[in-house]
Amino acid sequence: MTTQNREHKTAIELPNTPYIDIDLGLKHCNNNRNLYIKILNNFVKRYQDINLHEVEDKKRTIHSLKGITATLGMTSLSESLVELENSYNPIAINYFQQELLKVIREIIK
Repeated sequence: MTTQNREHKTAIELPNTPYIDIDLGLKHCNNNRNLYIKILNNFVKRYQDINLHEVEDKKRTIHSLKGITATLGMTSLSESLVELENSYNPIAINYFQQELLKVIREIIK
């Protein structure tokens, strides 16, 4: 098998979505597509059913989410989490939850 065939065979599909800056996410992952996909999949598994209204340690969860969304290139989500971190309010949480679901649906497609 030639190198070109191996590369084609192992190519991983990345989500094509306006919610994620794939280039930025890949940059944070040293352009390692496999690592980026693995982190995206872990993100979906961990956060697809999260309800920030019910989380015990909201401050830590919001801080963690802010970091991972920035790393993955989810700039809009990360920015909304900065606002949440500075002033927790239920309306902002509802908005974040809706935006998070949009992003997760795009990843799962």
